[in-house]
Amino acid sequence: MEQLRKLFLANGAIRAGPVRTERAMAYATERMRGRRLPFIPTHAIVAVFAGKPDIGAGGGDYSENGARLRSACETLRELYPSNFYPSGNAYPLPAVQAARLAGLGWIGLNGLLNVPGVGSSVTIGAVLTDLELPDAGEGGYCNRCGLCAASCPAGAITVGESSRRFTRELCLSHRRQKEGFPLSRDGYYGCDICQDICPHAAG
Repeated sequence: MEQLRKLFLANGAIRAGPVRTERAMAYATERMRGRRLPFIPTHAIVAVFAGKPDIGAGGGDYSENGARLRSACETLRELYPSNFYPSGNAYPLPAVQAARLAGLGWIGLNGLLNVPGVGSSVTIGAVLTDLELPDAGEGGYCNRCGLCAASCPAGAITVGESSRRFTRELCLSHRRQKEGFPLSRDGYYGCDICQDICPHAAG
């Protein structure tokens, strides 16, 4: 696995790790279990890249991730007698949960992946494969300090002693992507205050 990790780092990822597709898809049962591929993917190598995607009218542009992952696939096909398929945004896997299960970070109350030392300004991609890979140690969830909930101008995040809730439909970033909601901070999806306020985002 170390060889695979180094290959993904050489192709621009800041972290990479394996996950069984069955484990990840348990968090997205409403999705198709894969695109029409000439093979059935049993595993994925999930990769995290630094920086947010370019903002467009229809959401983020993950084409740069796709190019990096296609390059990794070319090398992987030379190294292993297995199938490899790149996905710049990790679809059909639920990207954030797949990254957590691959041990690449933890999930905040806003539903975003936080990568140790980097924060949540990251994008996620994956390579689907039928190559057998070892399980990684999975990441967890935030400690519910509540700063993001207190700072969210739309009330999209709520947290209690034994509960947590993120209402995606209220989130300004979600509304920006899905409804063309105007930007409230230049260069951000919506407001992204929850990312900036998190005390552990870059810890």
